[in-house]
Amino acid sequence: MNITQERKDELNAIIRIELNPADYQPRINKQLQDYTRKVAMPGFRPGKVPAGMVKKMYGKSILVDELNKITSESLFNYIRDNSLDILGNPLPHPENDNSLNLDDPGDIKLAFEIGLAPDFKLEVNSTQSFNLYKPLTDDDFVNKEVENYRNRVADFKEVEIAEANDVISGTLKELNADGTAKEGGIERQIEIHPADLKEGDAQFFVGIQKEDVRNLNPKTVFVNPTVIASILNISTEEVEALQSEFSFTAHVIRRQAPAEINQEFFDKVFGPNTIFTEAEMRERIARDAEARFTKDSEARFFNEVVEHLVNNSNFPLPDDFLKRWLTSQNEGNVKAEDIEQNYTNYAKGIRWQLIENKLIRENQITVTREQAIESVANDFLGYMGGASQATEEIMASARSIAERMLSSEKEAQRVYDRLYNEALNRVFLSNFEVKEVLLSFDEWVAKISEPLN
Repeated sequence: MNITQERKDELNAIIRIELNPADYQPRINKQLQDYTRKVAMPGFRPGKVPAGMVKKMYGKSILVDELNKITSESLFNYIRDNSLDILGNPLPHPENDNSLNLDDPGDIKLAFEIGLAPDFKLEVNSTQSFNLYKPLTDDDFVNKEVENYRNRVADFKEVEIAEANDVISGTLKELNADGTAKEGGIERQIEIHPADLKEGDAQFFVGIQKEDVRNLNPKTVFVNPTVIASILNISTEEVEALQSEFSFTAHVIRRQAPAEINQEFFDKVFGPNTIFTEAEMRERIARDAEARFTKDSEARFFNEVVEHLVNNSNFPLPDDFLKRWLTSQNEGNVKAEDIEQNYTNYAKGIRWQLIENKLIRENQITVTREQAIESVANDFLGYMGGASQATEEIMASARSIAERMLSSEKEAQRVYDRLYNEALNRVFLSNFEVKEVLLSFDEWVAKISEPLN
């Protein structure tokens, strides 16, 4: 076997492989022997089929399979042993002889095109400046968060007269045309929520008092047939056929009241025996918000840095090769003209992969499986109130969940990608000039949601 490389230019090369029968015939003979021992044919005992018959039936397919294996192994080993940094995968060269004589292949010559990664320098230092946008977690912000929590764990209290957003329980009775109760008609104890009412009838029950009676047509008052069917406990088909009016007698009117700020409230929101005073609560809200928003702020910063590095990297790519490789990868799904039309976006992705790999190598970034498990487990513990609140049993359960999640190749890739991105972001934050910009919460949301330039 002889393997050579022909450099067409700095980014393109051809690898040529020359095989003679001594390179492939022993492997083919071995496969034929294995087939002879295993193949079953009518009229022959297992393992007794004549070798010539086996060769006639399977020889050509074995030859093709073994040549493909030898070629793949040889290419991989050559690329590895010569430290070639390639883009995509090798592509068969048009000069390959497609009329290979499978009966007597003799010497075989094959050629493969490869695209080479460019050599380039990367500037990641304080001469470049980026903004890190942070929201103000001031008193106004904390006040709004407190109100959100109070409404989230709100209590209901009984009131005498209904307002627009109250919940009303009562009796719904089907009526005759003359307004009397229909004998054997529908009668249900129901609870009416604001979301059950059509937008135009949201005020229908405003002002009703306990034991007041109002007549209504379910089709005009309630939001849709599905809700009506649920309230009346009938099918949607029966709703369509329904012609009757109903009377509704109010029994209980309940209004949502924001929760009182007391120990019960602290325990519901932050976990038992965690917060004991309003001052502690406000400090905790500000601290939690800062930690939560820091991730979003740093994600925006990371994306802006990536966009900058990609857009300002001027190194060339083997574009023609990459277009043909992308077409071959998506054969049958994407046309060559589609690749051509969208190549700018494809190229941006390839550029970032090259930049990312260079940064990972130069900064000696690694992510271990143990780090991945710890990260996923900590995410789970965060939902449970944090590691400080977790028992040994919960922590063991968190690790078990993490290990199961990482057994999925797709999920593991997502976690590893995130951890590599976090490590790269630490490099960016440490090396670029970073200016913190404080914004009101609404301004901050708008800023981090802006499309990248």
